[in-house]
Amino acid sequence: MKLRLYQDKTLKQDHVDIHYRMMTPILKKVIGVLEGAHTVLHLYGKTNKDEQVLIKISDIYYFDYVDRRTFAYLRDEMYQVQESLAKLEVHLADEGFVRINKSNVVNIHHIQAIKPEVNMRVKAIMENEECLIINRSYKANFKSYLEERRHVL
Repeated sequence: MKLRLYQDKTLKQDHVDIHYRMMTPILKKVIGVLEGAHTVLHLYGKTNKDEQVLIKISDIYYFDYVDRRTFAYLRDEMYQVQESLAKLEVHLADEGFVRINKSNVVNIHHIQAIKPEVNMRVKAIMENEECLIINRSYKANFKSYLEERRHVL
């Protein structure tokens, strides 16, 4: 993608023109930022010492729901978050998050490999070597989301 920036002090109003061959998720994200409708890029998490920390959404590998609590897993850390999995799945879909089973929403940008398992399930191996199971009822949705977002066939 080529980007050209021009400064014109005589303009009365800033404007942006976007020329594209095909609408991609990255272009949709750029348009969302320009229109002011971009999703939140940070989330508050709580440590096991009840300290509140600000987490960058892009650093989150996946969310896990256990014992009526939602946890955000990063490369080496884990934080409890207030949001439900359903809410996170909807609000973070544009950021690369998709539901893979009843208890997990995963960030596809941190998936290193995908391997078939028994019973029509699939294993997602994360960049930090953790493995998550994509249940067969979520497999078709995951595959289409992955094709759309990462152009993977």
